[in-house]
Amino acid sequence: MSIQINKVRLLVLVFTVIVCIGCSAAYQAVKRGNELLEMRNYYGAAQEYLTALNLERDNKDAKMKLCQISKQAYEQKLSLAENFEKTSDFESAMGHYSDLANFLDRVNSYNCLNFATINARVKITEMKSSSSEKYYKEAENLFAGEDYSNAISRYRDALRHNNPYKDSIEKIAESYYRIARKFEAQRGFRNAAKNYVDANMTMKGYKDAVNKAADLYYSLGNYFLSKQLCRNAWNDFNEVTRIKPDFKNVNQKIKEAEACSVTKIAFIKFDNPTGKDIAGASMGDLIFDEIKSGMQKRASQFIRVMDREELETILSEQKLGMAGITDEYAIFKRLKGVHYLIFGKLSQVYFNKPMQKQESRQTTGTKYYSCTQYDRKGRPYEASCPKNVNVYFKQISANINVSLTGSMKVLSVSTGEQVIYHNINVKKGDSVRYATDFSEDISQIKIDSSITALADARRDLTDEDRLMRAVVNNIANDMIRQILDKIDRPISVSDPVELKAESETPKAAEKATLQQAETRDIQHKRYQDKKAHKKSSGGKK
Repeated sequence: MSIQINKVRLLVLVFTVIVCIGCSAAYQAVKRGNELLEMRNYYGAAQEYLTALNLERDNKDAKMKLCQISKQAYEQKLSLAENFEKTSDFESAMGHYSDLANFLDRVNSYNCLNFATINARVKITEMKSSSSEKYYKEAENLFAGEDYSNAISRYRDALRHNNPYKDSIEKIAESYYRIARKFEAQRGFRNAAKNYVDANMTMKGYKDAVNKAADLYYSLGNYFLSKQLCRNAWNDFNEVTRIKPDFKNVNQKIKEAEACSVTKIAFIKFDNPTGKDIAGASMGDLIFDEIKSGMQKRASQFIRVMDREELETILSEQKLGMAGITDEYAIFKRLKGVHYLIFGKLSQVYFNKPMQKQESRQTTGTKYYSCTQYDRKGRPYEASCPKNVNVYFKQISANINVSLTGSMKVLSVSTGEQVIYHNINVKKGDSVRYATDFSEDISQIKIDSSITALADARRDLTDEDRLMRAVVNNIANDMIRQILDKIDRPISVSDPVELKAESETPKAAEKATLQQAETRDIQHKRYQDKKAHKKSSGGKK
């Protein structure tokens, strides 16, 4: 029962504290309102009184003063909104009318709205309309001046408050279309295609924007394919499918580009004159295997890592042997069916594991024991008494370090160029420090927390093989990153400045056919008219 009473008292206390804090905050708000009122900032003062009422709804002083100045505050805010409206700053006016609408709702909730007001929400709608019209006119002027990029921005502003608004969406699409035509005339074919796409995204099916964009990307793809820049071609053909999946024979073109985009990489050999291995496995083989595994997970579909059997088959067909392939260009330049060769060499494998270091240490702890104490009246009682004791222990330190140095390089079969040279210099280590053989049971005494941490510390070093595998993993990740950055990407080249869109020829042929048909129709009509004239003349005779 007493526990429940205490809980109730605690809740009452907490509630009282909260109320007091609220009262204090409300008092401060009224005070700020009075200061603003002295400066004739009626709207600011009214906002402070509303804040006070929000904190303490029955605050009579705040409510009385709010009711007294609410009309003046309203007129002050209205004047500000109307001034912005007169200067055609409809955005600012809209903000002030919105504030005014919320202000009137709050004043009304405290029964202080005893005067006539405008319909602020209607004014907000008017400001939105006026703002849209203002932006639209600016956009029309920019459009007429062929400043299409800024026109797009203004048309979007017009749509921000009213969507749709007049023909703004169509004008945005037309602006993109005209920008595209300008780029096309200036031979900026890729930018032209992007803007044709934007025109179609703005207004689905706008003019022939889809066909124009698809045709430009298709032509770019054909150009790059003809230059054996297959990854670049593949990217552009895929842009075509994104825009118009059934455009011409684009799917066949993608297959052609993909087939010639494949880059084959062969791992030749990793020399290890140090003779060091990991659990009986060659260090060089482990590094190569780790790189191969990582590349198969992270590389694109265009990278092919050749396995040893496949490489040996190619070498056999060309009457070459694995042992005969070196990093000399004169040796491997005759090799076909491979694009890049990877070679590696270890120069040093270092392993160091010194003897454990053992030190005798001492610290002071506090031990508690049962003792008899006496109160003020001399009566004895059992107590726990502290006693300083010396604690002796051994501190053990041990460490292990491994490092590996060497190099790896990637050579281009077609040019003999060394496209990547990676200097290997990786170190890994581990260390432990712990305390043991305590002279006292430290669970029963109080000692420094750092000594307790030493007693609980890890005691086993990471073994050599695990450290070496971490080194191999580090080397492999560095090498994979360099290979993918250098090889697994389209070649950075400029777009062509001469590009005949594929659809031009058919269009020209179609136009010529139509002209021929029209000529035949005209000739046929003339023949029929002449024949009819002769017939009518003969009848008269």
